Amino acid sequence: MNTNYRIEPVGSLFIVVDPWGEIVNRFSTEDAAQQDIERCKREDRMYDTAKQLVDIAIKAHMQMHCVDRETARYWVSSAAEATD
Repeated sequence: MNTNYRIEPVGSLFIVVDPWGEIVNRFSTEDAAQQDIERCKREDRMYDTAKQLVDIAIKAHMQMHCVDRETARYWVSSAAEATD
């Protein structure tokens, strides 16, 4: 995943922009904007780890129950929603 967040000064504010060009947040100091970039990068890493864990669970269900990927994905997703 590309995590090239950037800070753009706009007037008296500093805008954090994500790798896809979307505004994440606005801050009054550049230091606060930099801290938010670090927060975003941590969240990206956690999301990537979660995606890997879900993929492992899907593959395990495919093997254990001899089902296709879509069926296994549905079961894993349904089970995740049931735990909320």
